Amino acid sequence: MSSMNKPPALSPAQAELVARLWWLIRLRWIFGASLLALGLFFTWRPFMQVRGPLIAILGAVILVYNAMFWFLEHRFGRHQPERQAESAPRAAAAQIVCDLVVLTAVLHCAGGIENPFFAYYVFHVVIATILLPTRWVFALAGLAIALFVILALGEMNAWLSHAAIFDSRRRHHQDPFFVATLLAAFASTLLIAVYLGTSIAARVRAREQEVIDLQNKLADHARDLERANTALQRADVEKNRFFRKVSHDLKAPLAAQQTLLRLVLYQFDDPSGPRQHVERAIARGDELLALLNDLLLLSRSQVVTDRNERGWTEPVEQLLPILENQAIHARSKGLHWRVETQQSLPSVHVHPGTLVTVMENLVSNAIKYTPAGGEVYVRLSGTNDSLVIEVRDTGIGIDQEDLPRVGQEFYRTRRARDSGAPGTGLGLAIVRSVVEADHGRLDIHGEPGKGTTVTVTLPLSPGRESSPPSTSDRS
Repeated sequence: MSSMNKPPALSPAQAELVARLWWLIRLRWIFGASLLALGLFFTWRPFMQVRGPLIAILGAVILVYNAMFWFLEHRFGRHQPERQAESAPRAAAAQIVCDLVVLTAVLHCAGGIENPFFAYYVFHVVIATILLPTRWVFALAGLAIALFVILALGEMNAWLSHAAIFDSRRRHHQDPFFVATLLAAFASTLLIAVYLGTSIAARVRAREQEVIDLQNKLADHARDLERANTALQRADVEKNRFFRKVSHDLKAPLAAQQTLLRLVLYQFDDPSGPRQHVERAIARGDELLALLNDLLLLSRSQVVTDRNERGWTEPVEQLLPILENQAIHARSKGLHWRVETQQSLPSVHVHPGTLVTVMENLVSNAIKYTPAGGEVYVRLSGTNDSLVIEVRDTGIGIDQEDLPRVGQEFYRTRRARDSGAPGTGLGLAIVRSVVEADHGRLDIHGEPGKGTTVTVTLPLSPGRESSPPSTSDRS
């Protein structure tokens, strides 16, 4: 219910105009109070022919009509803000008209055209250039000139009494040449000030409108980007679901086909002829099965990491069985196998399967791309705040131009393709995905023909959700 009664929001331009109008009202309080005090002072201590009581009355008049303007703005601002914004130019013009009339009366009470404070007409016109359209500003400038001309001609022709503030024997206000020169200078100064002020104000308003339009466009673009991002996230979820379904649906019949082919292979004694064709079919099937396994693992890893389900994991318990199996594979290929493990490795708070996924992919890549006689070195170490997994080989290496793209999905370097080793280009993409999900870092360094070093650094507790279990808890 309260939201229904809430007044509509003003545009930035309307809000700025209303704010300037309130600034003018606050400024007038100061001017009116100062004029009242000055009139009372000259009433108490007369000076030349200055009419102190009348000046005090004019100061009080300013305070009275300013109070009326304040009341109207306050009332409209609370109950009808749109109407307040629409009437703001008219309200500002009315206030400035009152100020110009009072200023002319004050000058009449204190020296007339001989009073140097007639320059205050310029101040009011400058204020008008800030608040009002150009036509209105020129109209107010015309009013100011007309009031000053009436004052000058009235005192020159003795239609109005003159209150001298200098030597009363001097009659500059009755000298036609002096009056004409002063009026010409005043009118030209005021019109030039109006022209310059309105030109600058018009440019400023145009720039302000451009900024407002740009802000609105940026807000629209931000909303469009947000909608597009939501759609992309939804599409990514659908893509992962499709990958999982297709990989799962293709994996079962392909695995069955591989099993049947191996059974057929055992029935051939002659290594040539049909047996050779079956072996090639099995090899191709194994490659396709590896691709499906990688696709399934990639989609599952993205789903698991999106769920933010972490737990404390013992690196030794998770990784030693994998290293033992990979050691057999490495030695069967004729590689030198070396593992170095720190005495006591810290527990790490990661998603399920992160350590296994990282180690299996890094070590299998190292073995795959290292020719017989080379070396694969694995090192596990820990610091106060991280677990470090380093896998180094003396294989084919990586060219410098390929390093920025290594880890992208389905990307294989030229050396990897030329090596003839089967691969999908998903292994390091999977590693990067799970490592980044646990706020870790993946560093890859390689030299062509000299080997590759891959280092994974995982913080012990990325989110600091909980404390690691004690030794008794682990047992």
